[in-house]
Amino acid sequence: MATPTSIKRVTFNADAALLAEAREALGTSTTTDTINAALAEIVRQKRITAFLAVDLSDLTPEILAEIRRGRTGRW
Repeated sequence: MATPTSIKRVTFNADAALLAEAREALGTSTTTDTINAALAEIVRQKRITAFLAVDLSDLTPEILAEIRRGRTGRW
């Protein structure tokens, strides 16, 4: 959730039908919550796409074991 200092107040025109459909799809109840949830979803999808583009072809079980050796707890 955004901190009060990171909130930007804006005014814009939105397609009412599209906003209503987005509200239903996202399970939100207010316009602000709908817009914030939609923005968060766009950023999430961008991050997933970027992660999936990472080349992990050289990541072998041995390399994973070496990475995990440095961790504590579950790994």
